[in-house]
Amino acid sequence: MSNKHREQEGQNPRVAGGGDKKPRHGREHLYLVLDDWDKGFSIHKIDADSFDTNDGLQSGVVGHLPKPLALRLESPACHVPHTGMSFATLGTKIFAFMTQRCGLVYDSETAVLAIGTHAPPKMLCGFGITVAVGEVIYALTYRFSNSQHSFEAMSWEHPTEGWSWKTLPPPPSTFRGRVNSYALHPDGCTIFMTSANNGRMGTYSFNTKDSAWRWHGEWALPFVGQAHFDGETNSWVGLCWDGYICSCKVVSPDCLNTAPDWQMTKDKLFYKDRQRYMWASLTSMGTNRFCLVQCVRREEVEEGQALGDCDGCILHLTIFGLKYNQKGELQTTDHH
Repeated sequence: MSNKHREQEGQNPRVAGGGDKKPRHGREHLYLVLDDWDKGFSIHKIDADSFDTNDGLQSGVVGHLPKPLALRLESPACHVPHTGMSFATLGTKIFAFMTQRCGLVYDSETAVLAIGTHAPPKMLCGFGITVAVGEVIYALTYRFSNSQHSFEAMSWEHPTEGWSWKTLPPPPSTFRGRVNSYALHPDGCTIFMTSANNGRMGTYSFNTKDSAWRWHGEWALPFVGQAHFDGETNSWVGLCWDGYICSCKVVSPDCLNTAPDWQMTKDKLFYKDRQRYMWASLTSMGTNRFCLVQCVRREEVEEGQALGDCDGCILHLTIFGLKYNQKGELQTTDHH
């Protein structure tokens, strides 16, 4: 996603992946969305299984992003690149949403690009969050001009109508500003969100079955952007502000004024050089398997320092697991 618009950092998925530690049929891939040309975005297909071998994209190897590209998309606002556009994933599909325009749907399994549904009039793409719940994508966007939210849900109706949007109840009036952090509860229907209200943090949830909002108190989820549930550690896992991975105990959808316990890894995985750091993104690849993508400004690069480069930037990709040691401390495992 755009490093020119870092106010969106952590708000939209940059990597889509799948899989777990069970035997996998075929090879596993990551799809990385970058603003690596002046008119829009590119989707790069990366062989995740090559991280486990002694060649290819082994940890520490310098290289370029794989070619050919999976897909290149031109932004609809070419005079102001990368605005009014955001991305979401659902199963094998990558959605490109564009403000006041038809969206696009790229199927990573079939490599087919299709026309999606028209974005709702009040939906401001690129300034919000998207969450996949079952077979539905929920999109909460924010307008800075009038401090208003648009909350929509997109699903597949049937072959004659295809993808369609449905307007949902907006957040409560006390819900102001952007979403700072969010996570889907393991119950599969409750989305937790932390937002800032006049400088004060508060956490809310939305139940997708009842279409109802709930207030949980003046506390914040300890993440930047999206967190992912990990069944092995029974916690939400996400990025911390200062370059660490952190885990947070899952709270009850009925809790009130109860901030969850959380902790972070002792060692930084990103944000080690403040002068060069641009952004980082985390995605879940299944049970206790995560992919961290960090983008840093390019300097003189010696062989063995980074994975790839992109328009004056270096991308560091790391696949890892998590566990609690005998002292109950969070630590990363199986780095690639």
